[in-house]
Amino acid sequence: MLPTTAMSMGRDLARLPARTWARAALYAVIAAVAIAIPSDLIENPIFGRPIDPTPIDAGILAATASLIGLILAIRPEPSEMTERQETRTLFGGLVSFLAVGCPVCNQLVVALVGTSGALSWWAPVQPVVGLLAIGLLLWTLKLRLETYRLTACPLPEPTAAGR
Repeated sequence: MLPTTAMSMGRDLARLPARTWARAALYAVIAAVAIAIPSDLIENPIFGRPIDPTPIDAGILAATASLIGLILAIRPEPSEMTERQETRTLFGGLVSFLAVGCPVCNQLVVALVGTSGALSWWAPVQPVVGLLAIGLLLWTLKLRLETYRLTACPLPEPTAAGR
C-alpha cells in the first residue's frame, strides 16, 4: 500500500502547475527561516544556542520546511478539511521546531526534567520527534493532494497509454 501511495503522490506532485511550485519554494524559505532563526540554526544576534546543532537538525529543517511549503502552496477550495490540514501543518512546524531546537533552551523540557535531563533524555529523542514531524507533514500533504484533486479537478487521471 505504501509504494502505491508514494507513486500516487509523486504523480500528483508532478502534475502541479509551475506557479504552485514557485509558491511552494517561497513558503518553504519562509518556513525554514521561521523555524531556523529562533532555534539559532541561522546565526542571529537575538537568539543563542549553547549546544551546537547536529547535522540531522539541518536535514529535519530542510524536509519539514519543504513539506510545509508544498502543503501551503497547494490551494484546494476552502473547506473544513482544509482547515484541519492547516492546523496539522502548523502543528508539524511546531514539532519540527522542537526537534531542531537547542535541548537546554526549551524551557518546558528544562522545567520538566532539568538541564541534565534535557541533555541526557530530550536530546537523543529529538531526531525521533523530527521524524514524527516529517510523518505528520507527509500525511497532511497526502490529504491535501487528495482534497486538491477532488475539489479543483486540475489533475487529470492517467490515460491507458500513460500507465
